[in-house]
Amino acid sequence: MKLDSHPAPHIREAGSTRGVMWDCAFALSFLYAMAIYYHGPRAFVLGVVGALCCLFFDRICSRAMGKKPNRRDVSAIVTGLILPLMMPASIPYFVVAIACAFAIFVAKAPFGGTGQNVFNPAAAGFSFVAFSFGELLFTYPPPAMILPVFGPVEFIVPPPGLGHDILDTILGNYPGPMGGTNILILLACLLYLVFRGTVRWVVPVSFFASVGLMALAFPRGPAVGLASVGFELATGLVLFGGIFLLGDPVTTPVRVPAKIAFGVAAGIAVMLFRHYGRNIEVGEQITYAILLMNAMVWGFDRLGERFAGMIRRWRSEAGTPAK
Repeated sequence: MKLDSHPAPHIREAGSTRGVMWDCAFALSFLYAMAIYYHGPRAFVLGVVGALCCLFFDRICSRAMGKKPNRRDVSAIVTGLILPLMMPASIPYFVVAIACAFAIFVAKAPFGGTGQNVFNPAAAGFSFVAFSFGELLFTYPPPAMILPVFGPVEFIVPPPGLGHDILDTILGNYPGPMGGTNILILLACLLYLVFRGTVRWVVPVSFFASVGLMALAFPRGPAVGLASVGFELATGLVLFGGIFLLGDPVTTPVRVPAKIAFGVAAGIAVMLFRHYGRNIEVGEQITYAILLMNAMVWGFDRLGERFAGMIRRWRSEAGTPAK
């Protein structure tokens, strides 16, 4: 057997690292377009702040480690674009900067940089500021409210339980994270990333199926049946996280059976947090579940290799050529 040694980044899917990141950035641009439509240019400035902060911090880490910054590496920019979309349009700029600093300095650089990180940097950065600035992070302005680019942002929080019809739900016309409410755009992003090969469909689909089955079997509140499934998938950052965080090719298992188990386990973890997690906001549940699954990828990979070995032995005994 001939083994080839290659330097990082160790992206586990086909295609170049740069191509994968540009595909993500392109998909995220449509979510920013909707955020700008609903809340004005402040949403765009938040994205710029996030991208520039992550890029700046990433360059600092490269210099500190004695590495020459790779100008073709745009992974830090993508992390910086993802973070503001997980937050309300009213979030102060300094919170975005702190999330970026934690994502790069703690979750990415100590593990060796792009392609070697164990934890998803955006999930880690969001979890840190969610713990530190929860009131700011989970107070959402009303939809279609244009916010000032600079200066204090003041608004009246919509009363809890305010209903919205299915069209508003699909188009994201209700209070929530900038990039986490527009179901139609999120599904279009998923289709694009799967078509491009940037995201393997088995991870998000198994994750969404797991969340849906758990919601169907163990509904929360008055919603039951398909209404419970729709409620669990549409609230928080389940769709956004399942597409842009959980499907990260660096922090997911290698083999397909392991990917399926990874997605199913993440869905179960999210629903357990929702049922039993005290003082955990709805937006935090998905990132906590993702970080937990990231820490267990080695176990899923090990089980995946064992399963592949069993299949090879079965084929060998049956006289079928092993692939």
